[in-house]
Amino acid sequence: MRKGPRTLHFSFTDASLTHFGGMVLVQRFCSKLHLRHRLQHRLHLPSRRGDYAPADLILALLFAVIAGLRRINKTEVLQYNGTFLSLLGLERFPDQSSLRRFLRRLTPDNIRQLVRLHDQLRRLLFTAPHPASALIFDVDSVVLTLYGQQQGARVGYNPKKKGRRSYHPLLCFEAGRQEFWHGSLRRGDTGANTGVLHFLRRVLAKAPSIIPRSRIRVRADAGYFSGKLVRWLETQALGYVVVAREHRRIKARAQAAHFQKLRHGWEVGEFRYAPTGWKKPRRFVVVRRPKPADPEEAQQLTLFTERGWSYSVLVTNLKLTPWRVWRFYCPRATIEKNIRELLYDLPLGKVPSAHWLPNVAFFQLVLLAYDLAHWFKRLCLPPHYLHATLETLRTDLLVVPARLVRTAGRNVLQLPRDYHHRELFVRAYRTASNLCLPH
Repeated sequence: MRKGPRTLHFSFTDASLTHFGGMVLVQRFCSKLHLRHRLQHRLHLPSRRGDYAPADLILALLFAVIAGLRRINKTEVLQYNGTFLSLLGLERFPDQSSLRRFLRRLTPDNIRQLVRLHDQLRRLLFTAPHPASALIFDVDSVVLTLYGQQQGARVGYNPKKKGRRSYHPLLCFEAGRQEFWHGSLRRGDTGANTGVLHFLRRVLAKAPSIIPRSRIRVRADAGYFSGKLVRWLETQALGYVVVAREHRRIKARAQAAHFQKLRHGWEVGEFRYAPTGWKKPRRFVVVRRPKPADPEEAQQLTLFTERGWSYSVLVTNLKLTPWRVWRFYCPRATIEKNIRELLYDLPLGKVPSAHWLPNVAFFQLVLLAYDLAHWFKRLCLPPHYLHATLETLRTDLLVVPARLVRTAGRNVLQLPRDYHHRELFVRAYRTASNLCLPH
């Protein structure tokens, strides 16, 4: 067994080392998007003489978030990361005080400009690599537990952490492309369906005009079950599937439904019913299966259990068989993966300030970073990476030791000799470099 060196000498002079060599791929993709140009010319952001340019500060935050830094006060590691700075085009990385001051200077109009830029990028990339013919919107909310006195934080309903102050943002993802569509940061004591109609109006306003309303569908869980929402979706000519709430009469109707047996022991049925306050009956689909032995499995998509059966009830206007309605709704579970990614792979819950507006701005920047990483996967990587998490993307490509050197008049990024994904790395860089996107 070889022994390690008996003596060591240290040198702190190399400015070309980085732990994030793969960020050159994201930088190249953002360059082809003309992201810096768009930030400079479409966002009228406050700046101070002698300070960083606002576009550079936003790029610094986006790159830090995608690279995996969980908090603004952890960005110090990038201040002496020579290659990372070269990729970003900065002489030095802004310290946490500069980033916090910048976020505090942003106004509500500045935040709206940032959201509009995000929407413009989404429209730009909507047809790449091929246009979609339909849209499926999944709506959900998440509790962001906070540990401080942040403005707008309230004690809300969180069964795991009762009494904790929190934010309660509302999120929408498009299921076909697995990209974020719209988000709103809300106080912690806000109900799940509070403001959902206004929220969905904003969602529909962002839908491309080439997609007819008959090709747009909405999926939501029991937190959004209401006659008001169902009526509004129908007036907008939208298809929908919404999980029913556990009401006594709905349970009775579900158990009394005429069921059709399926091969795997499950049974499906349907009934028409008008809950209290609903002007006319709607179609309800019932799916029941033998009660699973695993308690966690029994809770998933289960409205109630009775006599050894687990029941799920959905209200819908889709003209599909009950089983196909169920199969259409089941992929909505992917939104839970997306939210977990925002929470654990991105710093959605690591608010940087005690003030409301900076936290709203940071919230929108995290969502933009999520989509930038997703668009990069969709346009520059093989298809199987489309559903890979950002943590997988970092492990395979972004967090790679590298050294930037200049040899024979050329910039050379030196990567590890035994790097397993060298072919994928080179192919991704070439693909990003060859993207032809409108300015």
